[in-house]
Amino acid sequence: EMLEIVKDCVMPYKGSIQIEWEENDYKMAATILANMTKIEAENVLATQMAKGALTKEDIRELSQAKDKLFSDISGLEKVKLDSCTLSVAGLGGLQQWLDNQKHLLTADLKARKLRPPRGVLLVGVPGCGKSLSAKFIAASWNLPLYRLDFASIQGMYVGQSENRLKEAFASADNAAPCILWIDEIEKGLAANANDSSGVTTRMIGQFLFWLQESLAKVFVVATANDVTKLPSELLRKGRFDELFFVDLPGEQERKDIINLYIKRNLLPQPSAETFENIAALSEGFAGSDLEGAVRDIAIQAVIHGNESIDDT
Repeated sequence: EMLEIVKDCVMPYKGSIQIEWEENDYKMAATILANMTKIEAENVLATQMAKGALTKEDIRELSQAKDKLFSDISGLEKVKLDSCTLSVAGLGGLQQWLDNQKHLLTADLKARKLRPPRGVLLVGVPGCGKSLSAKFIAASWNLPLYRLDFASIQGMYVGQSENRLKEAFASADNAAPCILWIDEIEKGLAANANDSSGVTTRMIGQFLFWLQESLAKVFVVATANDVTKLPSELLRKGRFDELFFVDLPGEQERKDIINLYIKRNLLPQPSAETFENIAALSEGFAGSDLEGAVRDIAIQAVIHGNESIDDT
């Protein structure tokens, strides 16, 4: 229905203004504008076309325009994205899997009785890019990013925590399509032997039910440092679409990460020999360690100038 509204609003102007959209762009626009009324969607599209053209970059603008209508999200924290989140080094297997999942956001899955992509659980070593991946997915898919903090959900009264969690999931469904980021999920859903009230158990049940049954296009990116603390029912097939283990970067991945931060911090490129030596000496470093090392060099470049940075 939203696809028909988008086309009815845009097609009459095809001869009078420049329109770069193709069929996939119309489908993506309809996906982004889902859960809006017809008048709201038409107003957003009219605002974009008032500039005299409709380009592929306007797809990102549609997401931001819709996000303003859902600026006050109950139980969720809006995460702002910048251009730095558009590039992530390493994690090639994850990026390839995400590219395939992106096509399912605009596909009509009802005929095949398929649910939208549900999400991914990233487990592994701290500092290796698990949290950054959530921002990267939101930025590359042109979707808003919301963070669910289980600590802020907890209430002091009976049933308050469960109600807050239910409201947060309802808000995410209304804001769909979006990315829901749950950082260090084991801290919020870890089984606690001292929890005599059963709050954690009920929150786990509520989360699993929503994860299994919700048909809204909310893609969950959950990260965990210690998978042993998570309830086993969360890890079975059918909850998250996939589970990835994020290990320390290999040599080629370290080269990609170092090169990424050298370019991001506008540092002079080292010689090929020095670059190889750095990659070899940094074995056992996490991505955050490599970022910190390059940042220290960038600070010296700011203080003393690029001339002070050499291969030694």
